[in-house]
Amino acid sequence: VGEGLPYIRLSVVVFGATACASLSLKYVTYPTKVVFKSAKLIPTMMVATLLQGTRYGWMDYTAALLLCAGAAGYSYGSGRQDGEDDASSSIPGLLLLLISILCDAFVPNLQQQFLSPPKALSATELMVNVNAVGLLGLLVYMGAVGHLQESVRTCWHHPRLILYLVLVGVGLSTAVLAYTKLIQASGSVVAVAVATLRKVATVILSYIFFPKRLLGIHVVSGFLVLGGIVLSSTSKNNKNGTKR
Repeated sequence: VGEGLPYIRLSVVVFGATACASLSLKYVTYPTKVVFKSAKLIPTMMVATLLQGTRYGWMDYTAALLLCAGAAGYSYGSGRQDGEDDASSSIPGLLLLLISILCDAFVPNLQQQFLSPPKALSATELMVNVNAVGLLGLLVYMGAVGHLQESVRTCWHHPRLILYLVLVGVGLSTAVLAYTKLIQASGSVVAVAVATLRKVATVILSYIFFPKRLLGIHVVSGFLVLGGIVLSSTSKNNKNGTKR
């Protein structure tokens, strides 16, 4: 049981990050959720300092702030629907989002602990172990509330749904494995920074494949992201120069 507790803790924070973000949409608008979720890089850096002992300077935090603001701007503009009231929010929704990004901050740092000595698991081993624990917990929960039987009946009457679920599972597992390997190779903060930039790349690709009107917020966000990348590179060069 003792050996399984770390996996249970990791599964709980993974579930907490996703569940709290989804539940928050009952109380806040989608753009509000996007802005909060785009800011998880900074809490990740703080948790890395707490758990890993990694130190970051003011340039690193400023670069992270610019990247988060740029990603939030891109996603906010692309996720907003015409006529949507983005002012609606409530305390429960904001609290759920805060819990979600706090869980998000712990997830890659806890994963990095598994991937580093003395455990030194491979990315594949970590992904399989954590998902096995999460699957067991999910099956117990679904069985307790009666959703498991309903899901089995739905798949029985719609066999094609099983194929869709398998395809989605393969895609998600490939993405998770790549993300876990990135954590193993470069650390939790770098992995979250790449995930933040991925949102920007997604929006840019959406403009290429599905042309639409370019918003002013996207132009400003582009400069923020560029500034964050330049500042991050400058900080890294300064650290390398100091080591020499």
